[in-house]
Amino acid sequence: MEDNEESEFEKEKFLKFELKVCHEAKLQELLRNITSTELKLCSDASKEFIKLLKGDSGGELLRQYIQTSSKCSELLQAWKVRQGKPGLSYILSLISTILCHPDGKYSHDDLKGVGMSRDLDKFARLIVNENLGDLYKELNSKEAKRQNAVLSLLASVVRRGSGLASDVAKNFDFKLTIFPKLAECKHKRTEVKRKHSTRKSFVSFAMSFLEVGKPGLLRWVLQQKEMYSGVFRGLANDEDEIVIYVLSTLRDRVLTPESLVPPGLRSVLFGSVTLDQLICISGRENGGIAAEIAHSVLVMVCTDSSNGLMPDLKRHPDPLRGNPKRLLGLMKKLKSTEVDYHRDLLLDIASGRPSLGSAYLDEFPYNLEDLASPSWSHLPLAVQMCRILSNA
Repeated sequence: MEDNEESEFEKEKFLKFELKVCHEAKLQELLRNITSTELKLCSDASKEFIKLLKGDSGGELLRQYIQTSSKCSELLQAWKVRQGKPGLSYILSLISTILCHPDGKYSHDDLKGVGMSRDLDKFARLIVNENLGDLYKELNSKEAKRQNAVLSLLASVVRRGSGLASDVAKNFDFKLTIFPKLAECKHKRTEVKRKHSTRKSFVSFAMSFLEVGKPGLLRWVLQQKEMYSGVFRGLANDEDEIVIYVLSTLRDRVLTPESLVPPGLRSVLFGSVTLDQLICISGRENGGIAAEIAHSVLVMVCTDSSNGLMPDLKRHPDPLRGNPKRLLGLMKKLKSTEVDYHRDLLLDIASGRPSLGSAYLDEFPYNLEDLASPSWSHLPLAVQMCRILSNA
């Protein structure tokens, strides 16, 4: 029995050694090729490196690379070789994959990985401090592939933690002329248009700051109105996957007491354009999870005074005036007799602020005077509103 256990142990030990030797040989080949001046060699090696990193033994490959090159000198050399030339996007995509690899991030229960995590943090910080100029040139190239590579790399850096996220926030030029254009959405959801779109990468970069969730960083970065208005302006045209990602991140990271984002800033975040997008999403027939989350976010934003729209004049020491005008405008846009979520939201707002319910009834958008009018089908809604107001 002991002989069998010893044999299995020796076999496992040999397999690990064999894998290590295999990784060493493959690493040497890949590193040699990514630093080649020949574009084809560089691109093929970068793609293969990325594929291996995403594979089952990707963590071990990354660990072996950092052990042999803690400063990632080959990656910096490859960057320098492709600087100002075609193909830098391949290197940026490879670096992004390395920086976002789960085995390369700090974890309190993985003491062995602390050293590798620190080395990669230093490498990421070096990029932010010294290489943003190259990234700006790639963003200004007007080639979606190159622009996406930059945005993905920056998002990977931000997601490494609050320290690096703050570094990117402080150093990145959010006023770049090209930057808002990267958020533009394609109204027709065709594969070709998605392939040449930068919107998904733009959204990922913008939301990466919120994912980190550091209160001070949140308050600062949310003031980059152009970036977040770009995210929300086209949300109703995005795939459900993006809608769910954006709204769940907002709900969990911003619309919570822990975020310390003040009501005034939250109110700016949810301007009329953003609210219109959420109304559209929540009103979709068979809208699924996307519609459900859009509705839950709307309820939070429109009924909780800490989110800046619903007034709370009794709050001490700082009463909240909110934005009743924006709320009333939203109420008028709701298809309250056609969409259950819209009706529920309307009644929730009226319950929270009866004066808004009264103002809505004063301008009730349906004609109930003509007995022959189809608007009589909307009478139950008016009755519900009146009941809420009478109990206020």
